[in-house]
Amino acid sequence: MIDFFASITIGLIIAMTVVLYFGNRRQAQILKEMRVVMEDWYQAKMRDRREAFRKQFFIVDGLQWLGDQVNLHIIEQGRKLQNPRAIEYLTSEGVRLVISPDRKAKLRSDLRKAEGKRRKVANLVEPLLGYRPGRVEMIERSNHTVHEWYDLEIAAAFDKLGIQWGELDCLFFYLVPKAVKRPAEDGVMGFFNHALAWLAVLPSSFGDWMKKRMKNVFG
Repeated sequence: MIDFFASITIGLIIAMTVVLYFGNRRQAQILKEMRVVMEDWYQAKMRDRREAFRKQFFIVDGLQWLGDQVNLHIIEQGRKLQNPRAIEYLTSEGVRLVISPDRKAKLRSDLRKAEGKRRKVANLVEPLLGYRPGRVEMIERSNHTVHEWYDLEIAAAFDKLGIQWGELDCLFFYLVPKAVKRPAEDGVMGFFNHALAWLAVLPSSFGDWMKKRMKNVFG
């Protein structure tokens, strides 16, 4: 009799386990389907809002849009590089504005390689980020710092300006202050330039010294 009731108890436990197993699977399936439906609904809403923003947003002047991002008035475009991707703009405030999709560390590294290949020209032209790139102010404008559809603004402005950098949701603005003068060169070239300058004034200095000596001797 005890074995009979024990068998029935075990059977009931197994039956309940099976029922709970299939019941939990069914609940899990229902929850998964609900999640998919909610995700599709959310994505559809986001697409509608994004499209509505695209239709109402319109850029007349791409240069003005760029200047407005950092409160500067752009006069004209300067240098344009393909590798690295960077464009220079001259402003009425005297600040050179450089835009790029790359952060400062990567841009500086790529510029060092690019400008190093044109070292003779680089000696005559100020580097893109100036002589002290570490002190250049960098401003990030992106979907995270401005609004969720800032990439649409970038695309519209770049379409006006004819800039083809692909799809971007982030743009970096570098404010390069006006250079007063180039800092003194270091190393062998610096020593060589100083030596040439000294030799250039040596004849006149020696002539002045001889005149003073002759005047002292002969009164």
